[in-house]
Amino acid sequence: MRSRYTAHVVRDTAYLDRTYLPTSKHPGVDGHVLGPDTKWVKLEIHRHHADVKPGISHVDFSAHFEERGQAGVMHEKSEFAFLEGRWIFTRSLREGPPPVVHAAPKVGRNDPCPCGSGKKYKKCCGS
Repeated sequence: MRSRYTAHVVRDTAYLDRTYLPTSKHPGVDGHVLGPDTKWVKLEIHRHHADVKPGISHVDFSAHFEERGQAGVMHEKSEFAFLEGRWIFTRSLREGPPPVVHAAPKVGRNDPCPCGSGKKYKKCCGS
């Protein structure tokens, strides 16, 4: 984590490309993160959860920056995997409440309508 932050500070895009998993759905170099007006000033590690799974760790951090005279903070929870002898960024972790899971099964179009009309759902309440 700290080495990737340092790579952002010194604009070492090659290092950033080598230390992220290509399937992480992140571009190798994000234009905003490496913008010409961005000056990284401080890294705060809030939490580090080592070995969440074997070879997987989570880091909760804030990276402070200045851009065009304005101070800003990028807060993120990231996952890193130890692959081939080095730590690789794999993905940003989802924040917020867990997704809603409905307990009742979804009514199919050709199922009887749950309102009790005796019609198929697609011809009754599903239209």
